[in-house]
Amino acid sequence: MKDKLKGLMLGIIIGSLLTGTSVMAANGTNITVIFKKMVVYFDGIKKSSIETIVYKNTTYIPINSVGKLIGKETSIVKENIYIGKKPKIELTEEQAMNILYSKIKKDADKYKLHFMFDGSDEKKYVIRVYEDFEDHIATYGWFYVNKSSGKITKMDISTGEEVDL
Repeated sequence: MKDKLKGLMLGIIIGSLLTGTSVMAANGTNITVIFKKMVVYFDGIKKSSIETIVYKNTTYIPINSVGKLIGKETSIVKENIYIGKKPKIELTEEQAMNILYSKIKKDADKYKLHFMFDGSDEKKYVIRVYEDFEDHIATYGWFYVNKSSGKITKMDISTGEEVDL
């Protein structure tokens, strides 16, 4: 029985790859597409076989496949597609604090931690995180937020070295 079910599922998958398949478009309209394996040539040189989607005589290739073909890293961030290097962006102090807060939110809420901008250099912001008691302030830690990537590291208070969070 299991073999028959596997065979049925495999047959459905192969059949949908070879024939048109109805899918739901973003606006809620059913469309018919064809999944088609195609050989891609780049500057006259055969590069790879890629699973493509054909819709209304237009062939669509997944962006990560394009990146692999041309030897570039690809990524999608929100509504942006990046092939190769991402444009250099610089986070604001407020964005850096929000990124840090989201990373340590559990402890920040539990201990009612405060965040204070404590300086910067060319590449990163320094943010001091602390508890504010009636009679003293207790430092939770110093954190570094990379201005372009948003990567967070922290100072190891015992060694003074920067370590991954």
